[in-house]
This record gives sequence, C-alpha cells and structure tokens, in this order.
Amino acid sequence: MPEWSRRTLLRTGALAGVLGAGWYVAERPHCRPVLDPYWTFRGQHWAPVVPTDEGVLVAEGHTVTGASRFRIGLLTPGGGQARWATVVEGGGFGHPTVVGGSVYVGTGRDTVLSLDCRTGRVEWTYDAGGVEEYGGGAWGRPLVADGRVYVGISHSESPNADPGDTEEFTHRLVALDPREGMEQWATEVTTPVFAGPVRVADTVVAGSEDGILRGFDPEAGDVRWEFSLPGGLGYRPVVTSAESLTLVTDDGTAVHVDVPDGTMRRTKEVVREVSSVTRDGDTLYVGGESGRVVALPVTPLSDLTTWPDHWTYDAGVRVGGVAAGGIDGSGVSVVDQSGHLHRLTDDGRRAGRVRVVDPQYENQCGWVPDHHLVTGAVRSRGTLFVSSEWWVRAVDTDGA
Repeated sequence: MPEWSRRTLLRTGALAGVLGAGWYVAERPHCRPVLDPYWTFRGQHWAPVVPTDEGVLVAEGHTVTGASRFRIGLLTPGGGQARWATVVEGGGFGHPTVVGGSVYVGTGRDTVLSLDCRTGRVEWTYDAGGVEEYGGGAWGRPLVADGRVYVGISHSESPNADPGDTEEFTHRLVALDPREGMEQWATEVTTPVFAGPVRVADTVVAGSEDGILRGFDPEAGDVRWEFSLPGGLGYRPVVTSAESLTLVTDDGTAVHVDVPDGTMRRTKEVVREVSSVTRDGDTLYVGGESGRVVALPVTPLSDLTTWPDHWTYDAGVRVGGVAAGGIDGSGVSVVDQSGHLHRLTDDGRRAGRVRVVDPQYENQCGWVPDHHLVTGAVRSRGTLFVSSEWWVRAVDTDGA
C-alpha cells in the first residue's frame, strides 16, 4: 500500500527537480570530502530529534499515514545505539515532548501516546476515533502545562477520506489528563493544528494550517480570540516570551503577537518561503527556500517602527535546518538541502563548509538540492543532530 503524508502531497512537484539541478551536477569535480559522522541511525521520514537527560529521542514516519510500521526510540548520544524502541503500525509519529520522565507524542493513527522515557513502555493511549486509512493524525509537539497535555489532532469518520481535503476531517485542539490520557476538553478548529500549542499569559495559543491563530482558555477550551495571519502555517516552532509570541508564516513573514490582547503588533518579511525556524536566547533564526538565513531579535523593540535584522547569510541552496545554542562555544549551524553544513560565526560570517551526506547519484556532490530530504537540525552536548528522510546522523560541528 502507498504511504501518504501532507509533505508528500505538497511536494510532489518538487521531486521532479533533478533536471533543474544541472549546475549542481557540474560541481562534481570539486566535491568536498564527507565529514565522518559519529553515527547514523537509519529509517524513514524522521522528525527533528529531541535531546533529553536520558538520551536522544528520535521519531520516525513524521506526517506519514498508511500501512507501514514506524518507530520512536531513545538513542545514546555518543554512539547512536537504541536504548529502547516502540513501534506503531498504520502511521508514523509526530514531534515528541518530554516532561517529568514521560514522552508525549501523537501518531498518524489519530492517537496520542504517553511513554516511559527510560523504557519506552506505553503508559496510556488516547484515541480520537478516526477510521480513515490515509490523512489525519497528531503531528505537532504537545504542550504540557497546567496539569494537562494539549495537542492538535485530526481524524475522519470515513475510511476512504481524501487526505488532501481538510474538509473531510475533524480538526481539534484537545486537553488530556497527563496521568491517564482522559480527555478534559476538545475544541474544534478549521484545519489541522500546525503551530503550537504554546502557553503565554494564561492563554494556550495554537495556529491552524489555514493561517488562523487562536487563543484558548486553558481551563475550558473556549476560544478567547482569533485572527488571520498574513500566510498559512507549517510545523515550525512558535517562540514565546512573557506576554507575547513570535512565529513565521509559510510565506516567510515574521509575526509578533501580543497574547493578552490577541493582536498583531509587528510583521516583517524575512524570507520568501520559510523552511526552518529556531531560537537561541533572544535571537530568532529563519532559513528560507532561496537559501537565505536571517537572524533577528525575537521581540522587536517597542520604540522602533521597524524590526531590524542582526545579519543575513546566503547558503546558495535551499535551507533544510538551522541550529544554534546547545553547544560549547558559539555560532550557528546551517544544513542545506544538498547536504552541506555551513558553520557561521555569531555575526553571520561563514567559518566553514563541509558535506555531511553521501552522494545521491554518482555524478554529483551530495544530494539534489531541489528535493526536500533534510528535515531538521538540532545542536546538543557538543553535537549536531541532522534529520533526513532516510536517517538521523550525529556530526561534529567543529569539523566544518
């Protein structure tokens, strides 16, 4: 049986880009050597890793539904050996959260699981009741706060639901009891929850795929406010502060929101199409499909009418992941879709560039950059963890 995911549906056209990458094939005589990884853990459709005190949490089959078997597991940071692995069938795993010794994660089977982080034992399962074969699922990172687990989840009561038609699914933000997984409340939204949920100023905030941002009452789930953003939303982090948040829409617009008022305070066109977002301290790093990387303040200064950049960098190839912090020293790591790691200084200058993937074809360096094979990059404990469609790999950022 085929596997279907929202990523597959949206990017089918992009996978035909080999012919447009002739310039990249021409670089073959000047290929840089591959940086030897510490380890590689193979599989399919990996979400960005989640470092924990127990090890590195990896989730396979992100956004994939269908008949395949996928794993979530805890790996040793130094060697990449699996301390445990838990398998589901019929759909992959969402992006997990670890709180208080438990892993909370959604699946493509319209379920949410709680796992013991030390052993992988399933503590409880919440089932939204979907019966569709493809589509639906709970893919975003759950929020644990206020004695609840908040997560966006979509399901259909039709076994033949069209995975590309959001109207054939019910989309909700649900609040669950973290001890037993019982549903405390559920509020329906228009399309799948892609951004958040996060908690700011006594409000739970989540954004749906259609670009509508909503603020929810944590106790009852009532919608306190909602408004439309300048663009749609994908599975990217939402950055929070005491009473505000910052997110980046699909078209590359950074939006700063006052949460108590439920209003947009500032917007800024950062990149043309966003591909990666991360935060380190007071700085937001945004990578784009054009290869541009922008560093800007998380919160724009209230006394300025503009939102100035700290710096910009051009990777020359679509950005697959940006990572900062979580490492001895400083700087920023950028992994492009050709599989090259760019090591940047704090002020955005390139300090090194090295290939971290094997060639996809014999007559080229790295991967075809028109494909979206790099799925994320995270730095922790002196190591850069790169996620892709085929593996999770640990490399030394100082090697670039």
